[in-house]
Amino acid sequence: MFKKNIFICVALVCSLMGFSQESQKIKYKKNTRGACEIEGKLEFPNKSKYSKIFLYEIKGNDEYILDSANIQSHEFSFKSTVFPTGVYRLSFAHPSNHETLDFVINPEESAKMFINITHNTIKRGYNIQGSVENKIKKLYTTKEQSIEQKVKLIRKSQKPRDQKIAEMRTLQDELFDYGVSLNNQYPGTFFGMILSHMQSKNINSSHLYFNDIDFTDESIVRSSLLPNRIQVYFQTHANWPNNQYGFHDAIDYVMENAKVNDYVAEFCMYNMLDGFYNTGQADKKGAAIWMELCNYIMDEYIFGEGCGDDVEPSQLLKERASQFKNLQLGNIPPNFSVSDINGNTVNLKNICKKHKFTVLMFWASHCTHCMTELPGFASWYNKNSNRDFEIIAVSLDRSENKWRQTVKDNNFNWRNLCQFKDNVGLVYKSPICLDYKIKKTPTMFVLNKSMQIVAKPKSTHQLRSFLLSNK
Repeated sequence: MFKKNIFICVALVCSLMGFSQESQKIKYKKNTRGACEIEGKLEFPNKSKYSKIFLYEIKGNDEYILDSANIQSHEFSFKSTVFPTGVYRLSFAHPSNHETLDFVINPEESAKMFINITHNTIKRGYNIQGSVENKIKKLYTTKEQSIEQKVKLIRKSQKPRDQKIAEMRTLQDELFDYGVSLNNQYPGTFFGMILSHMQSKNINSSHLYFNDIDFTDESIVRSSLLPNRIQVYFQTHANWPNNQYGFHDAIDYVMENAKVNDYVAEFCMYNMLDGFYNTGQADKKGAAIWMELCNYIMDEYIFGEGCGDDVEPSQLLKERASQFKNLQLGNIPPNFSVSDINGNTVNLKNICKKHKFTVLMFWASHCTHCMTELPGFASWYNKNSNRDFEIIAVSLDRSENKWRQTVKDNNFNWRNLCQFKDNVGLVYKSPICLDYKIKKTPTMFVLNKSMQIVAKPKSTHQLRSFLLSNK
């Protein structure tokens, strides 16, 4: 018994020493930048059809391409580059593959990363050798996917609304607690720090809500931390519509905290601007509040002086904000020249000049709502031979064959465009979709002869009503 107890104690000490050595390899330091080389190998059947892989930087809920690498002999290598600590993304350049892998780069942990990919949908099978950051990321992602499946079942259930909300909040708390436990188990990591701050320690206090966030740390931008925290703050403390200016006050509070760092402040401005714009696009009632809030951010903080002398928005941010202004009623959106399904060049400005109205319609064959509305609308369109309007339908399809077949089967005889080849398997990433801030389908713009936006219908029923009443 004595020997057995000694063995157990020795095993425990060795285990603790191993844990200590693993967790103490890194100590997260804010605003860390350093050189890191990324290499990898494909180890799954049919890997020969993959010839290129792309590397993206994650900022909040958006991705920005950084580099690409050729896959030779089933291996790839990105040149050594200086990376800020944060979350990054890998994706194959293959039309049939739409899966990505999010992973963590922390230069303090290692100057070299090796990624074994064992499945063509990367996140289903991969291993990043010797990385505690990515060990935490992988464990958390597995838990997160499990929670998401449970949430989907709750949403589909026939339970009362209040019960659904309560159960989903319980699951969200469970996920947060798991993230905190990972941070406690592996202290000193970037991703553990992010997980431990996904919920505010002062969630019910509007003036203390962000006290646990270090806004001088630019690395927090390269994660979903700030978008999640900002969204919950709006939901919890804006008190709209009971307080007409609740959202305005919430915006001011976010910026008051963020202005300590120009980079983080710009991120918060754009994140809120993008969020309010897309909420307005999805709002079936078309509430004016969302565009009002977009204008408030642009007028007070980006083009105005809401931050005083503390933050001077960059020219890049001003250009990105101008894109939102261009998509408002009465303004002129971006022009484009793209080949249609028959190989003919479609220039938006030229089309607008020839018709009283031009409808720019974004859709996809895999969008159930689109395929419920568009066939009937196409039938009405085809019967109106003397129409004084034209339709340019921009598809967000990934498969050329499916797109062409859908157009043919449903007699979509308007001008059909698709930029799936530019999407690298990632939906909504074609140049036109990016210019028009497309986040859902169907989305429609009605333009006049001068290419000004005169309507943004929420459905083909609204579109038809507009066209009939403005002959």
